[in-house]
Amino acid sequence: MSNIRSEMAGGRPNARNTLGLGAQAYESLLSKLDERGDDSEVAPQRLHTRIPFMDPFVRVQIEADNSGRREMILACRNISRGGVGLLHSSFMYPNTPVVVHLTRTDGAAPGVRGRVVRVQHRGGVVHEIGIKFDKEINHRDYVASNVTDMLPSFERVSPEKLSGPVVLVTSDEKIRMSAREHLLESELTVRFVASAEESLAEAEKHPSLMLIDIGLEPVSGPELVKKLRTRGYARPVVLVGDPTDDLTRSLVRVCGADALLRTPLTPDALLRTLGEFLLSGWDIEHLDKARSRVDRGTLVSLCFELSKLGVVMDQHVRRDDRVGMFGTCQKIAQMALMIGMNGVASMAERLGERIAEDAGPIEELVEQVRLGCAAAGRAAAA
Repeated sequence: MSNIRSEMAGGRPNARNTLGLGAQAYESLLSKLDERGDDSEVAPQRLHTRIPFMDPFVRVQIEADNSGRREMILACRNISRGGVGLLHSSFMYPNTPVVVHLTRTDGAAPGVRGRVVRVQHRGGVVHEIGIKFDKEINHRDYVASNVTDMLPSFERVSPEKLSGPVVLVTSDEKIRMSAREHLLESELTVRFVASAEESLAEAEKHPSLMLIDIGLEPVSGPELVKKLRTRGYARPVVLVGDPTDDLTRSLVRVCGADALLRTPLTPDALLRTLGEFLLSGWDIEHLDKARSRVDRGTLVSLCFELSKLGVVMDQHVRRDDRVGMFGTCQKIAQMALMIGMNGVASMAERLGERIAEDAGPIEELVEQVRLGCAAAGRAAAA
C-alpha cells in the first residue's frame, strides 16, 4: 500500500494512534479487515461509496456534554462523501458529536463535524467507528486519483433523479444503443453527435455534461477534450471506452477529462458516473483542481513520445518524404497540445498546412518544430 499519508515518514513524529499501530502493523490490520470482508456487501440504505483512505494519525475531537473537548488520534480505514470509518482501541457511544481533522491533498486538515452512528467490534481491542458528517464533503479534496481509476462516490443512482442536457459524441452504434437503453427512464435530454465538429458546436450551448468516445476519428477523444478545454468549456466531460495501450492511457490522464467510463456500458456504471457530476453539486474550482493532478511519470512519458516524433520528422526530411512529414506534423501538433506545448503545436500545424498547400520554403519551420520536440525530450530526461 503506497498511499499512506506522509505523517508516517516523519511529518508528525510524536503522533500515536489509540491502537499503537506503526506502519507495518497498520497495513497488516487493514489487509486483514479487507480479507474478512465484514462489510463487503453494500447495505440497501447506503448512499455513498466507501473509499480507502490510509492515514493512521487522524485527529478527532470528542465534544462530550459537560466535560469539555477531548482529543485523540485514530487510524482511518475509509472515507465517503457522507462520513468516515475510523479504528479505535475502545467503544464509543453512538450519537457522540465529534470533529474529524482529515488531511486534504493540499495538506490542510480543517475540522469536519459529525456524529458517531456505528460502532463495530472487529476483534481484540479493535473497534471500527462509523461517523456521519453533518454536511457532505467533496471526496476529491481528500483522495488524489487520476481519471482512469476514479471511483464514483455514489453506491447507486436512480435514473429518474438525473435531468438536464447531455451530449454523447460517438459514431459507435453499440455505445449509442446502450446509452439510449440505460437512460430511457431518466429525465435527461441526450443529444447524439458523431463528429468533433458537431461536438464543438454543441459545447457552445453549454450542456450539463459531455460524454466522448475515446476512439473517435479522425480527432481522438482525448484530443477533442483538450480542444474543448482550450475553447473554454469547463463543465464535466467523461471519456467513454477502454484504453488498451500506455500511450492512450497517458493521453486520457492529461487531456482534461473528469472521468473514464469503460465499455461495454452497464446501467450501474453509466448512472453512477453521470450521478457523480449531475447530483453532487460540483463547482469549477473543484473540477479544475482534480484535472490538474497529473503525475510526473505520465508527463515524462508523453514528452519522450514527442521527442521521438521529432526524430521521425528528421527522417522524413532526409528522404524528402512530404506525405510522411504531413502525417507526423499532425501527430506532433496533437501531442504538443496535450502536454501544454502550445507554441510547438501551433508551429507543427502551420508546417502541415504549408506542406499540404506546397506553399513556399519550410526549412525554418521544420527546424523550429524539431527544436521544440528536442526540448520536450530534454525536459523529460531532466
